[in-house]
Parts: sequence; C-alpha cells; structure tokens
Amino acid sequence: MVKRKIIRIEAKKCNGCGLCIPNCPEGAIQMIDGKARLISDLFCDGLGACLGRCPPGAISIEEREANPYDERKTMENIVKCGPNTVKAHLSHLKDHGEFEYLRQAYEVLREKGMTVPELDEEPPGCPSQPGGCPGSRMVDFSEDAGSSKIGDTSSQLRQWPV
Repeated sequence: MVKRKIIRIEAKKCNGCGLCIPNCPEGAIQMIDGKARLISDLFCDGLGACLGRCPPGAISIEEREANPYDERKTMENIVKCGPNTVKAHLSHLKDHGEFEYLRQAYEVLREKGMTVPELDEEPPGCPSQPGGCPGSRMVDFSEDAGSSKIGDTSSQLRQWPV
C-alpha cells in the first residue's frame, strides 16, 4: 500500500446515472446495486476524468493509502472492452502527460499481438517510430531536396534540427 490520489464515491450522493462509467478510461468504475462503485484501486489512476461527469457530485479525489496503480493490470482489464476503450485510455494517458504509463500500455498491446490504435503521436522514445521522433529526425533542406525559396534567396539550412 502507498499513499496516493484516488477517487472516492459517496454512495449516499450517487443517483446511479452512470455518466461516470464511460468517462473512466481505466474501467475502474462499475454500476453495482444501482450505484457507481470503484472496483479496484489498481485501476484508478487518480487523474479524475470521471469528476466532471457526476451531476450530483458524488465523486471526489482524495489522498489515501491504496494499492499502487498498475498500468499492466489496467490494460488486461480494458482490452476486453474493445479497441475504442483502449484508444480512449491511451488518449487519456497522453493528455495527462503520463508517458511512462503510455509506454507500458503500448508494451502490453504488443505482447498480446494486438494492433496499437492510432493516436496523434506515440509517446517519446517509442521504438515503433522509424527514425525516432519526427521533430528530431534529420531532414535535408538542400536545393536538390526541393527546399523552397523565399524571394531570390534560398535556404542555407542543410539539416533540421539545427
């Protein structure tokens, strides 16, 4: 057990609308007996994607002793829900800058032989990007490579980044 941020659902406030469930990309919330319930500390990343989706305000973030978040177990849980759920989870991690978890998620998908859903870009250092990050790849701006001219002056850049 470690002390970390995790969601708390007040059962008395929960009206059972279920709006929090599709907004939890980790699959940590399920409807049980007509109320939203956190099914496992292992799945809750504590980032709060579900917070703004709860009309009665039954969900909050608290810091408490909990099992550490486990990206590998989370991925095992959500791959069963299909590619759209996996993509939503990966986007959620990317949007929150959780690149280590994102790397682990891609690793799990590759180990299972599953296709990695397309995102805008892959996490930094991701081995599947040929040539590395597109922003750090060498690009030839020489005349022969079709560099554009501004007025009568051609670019003196021969590589990027400089």
